Amino acid sequence: MNYYKKEFIVRGIKIIDIGYITAVYFTLGIIMATLSDKYFGVFNEKEEKKKPIGQSVIELLLYLWLFGVIIYIVRNVIPLIPFPLNGIYGFDHLKVKEVTSAGMFTIAFLLFQKHYQAKLKYIVSVLST
Repeated sequence: MNYYKKEFIVRGIKIIDIGYITAVYFTLGIIMATLSDKYFGVFNEKEEKKKPIGQSVIELLLYLWLFGVIIYIVRNVIPLIPFPLNGIYGFDHLKVKEVTSAGMFTIAFLLFQKHYQAKLKYIVSVLST
């Protein structure tokens, strides 16, 4: 097979793979954010005001620690999901950098968490006054 034709096909598969991985990470980010919000519940500012600000900051840092662990787990689980075009013309799904880069997951995960965002906004507003 012509080298350029093979290269064109492999790069096309790579572009499809990047879109596939992006969609998987983004979807999983939304799902995990929704589950996180269900677990933590609705942010209650009245209850939060009863706590010392230091406690709220520590809770926020614990959330971030937990989120870091979740991101790590997801980043290590996603490569286990098979890509349907893997192996075609020698294409190796696991060599695509986006497979192990959880950037899209992190964005979706943090962007769609209402509880975390509300707590963060509350802490910033208290600390800025």
